[in-house]
Amino acid sequence: MTIVSRLLIPTVIAFVFLVPGVYWLLPTLVRSPIPRSDSLAVPATPPPEVRTKHPNPFVARSQQRLLEQTVQTLTCIQCDLRGVDLSHLDLSNIDLHQANLSRATLDSTVLINAILSDARLTRANLTQANLWGADLQDADLSGVNLDRGQLLSASLAHANLSDASLQEAELRDADLRSVKATGANLSNASLYGAILRHADLSGVNFSNADLRYADLLGADLTGADLSNAQLEWATMPDGTVNR
Repeated sequence: MTIVSRLLIPTVIAFVFLVPGVYWLLPTLVRSPIPRSDSLAVPATPPPEVRTKHPNPFVARSQQRLLEQTVQTLTCIQCDLRGVDLSHLDLSNIDLHQANLSRATLDSTVLINAILSDARLTRANLTQANLWGADLQDADLSGVNLDRGQLLSASLAHANLSDASLQEAELRDADLRSVKATGANLSNASLYGAILRHADLSGVNFSNADLRYADLLGADLTGADLSNAQLEWATMPDGTVNR
């Protein structure tokens, strides 16, 4: 056997056994994994955080699902939302007709043009809530906290505002016909041009309130505190205009 043959035979054997291994190993070494299609998708914007405070875990879970659905659809007619936390959310144009929001927290919530007619909001916290143009007709707002609330042009006809706190609230041009507001605190509130015809305002604190151009025809002001209130051009309960 020649010297060339002795050198060539080991080379051929190595080639036969090593090349297939390299062939299968090479893609693993040079190939980078293809990313999953779901990892390339743009993550969806998470829904606003809403919370329920119900002590019963089963009811709390059910109420939580209802809350999330309400925020997404902006509709929850006749819903039981007692004690929920919807603070700092934008719920403009939401329909909560006849909903129960007793003791709910809606601090700084935006409720522009919301429908809350015949809703129950007893003892609810709506501090600094924006209810511009909202429909609150026949709503039960007894004991509610609406301090510094924005209720410009809102409709509260026949609503119950007994013992409610509306200090520094903005009620310019609001419709408050026939409301029951006995014992309410409206000190430093603006009721410029508001309609308060035939309202029960007995015992209301109107100190430092702006009642200019307000319509108080037929209203009951028995025991009301009007100290330092602005009453220029307001229509008084007897129909006279204060000038």
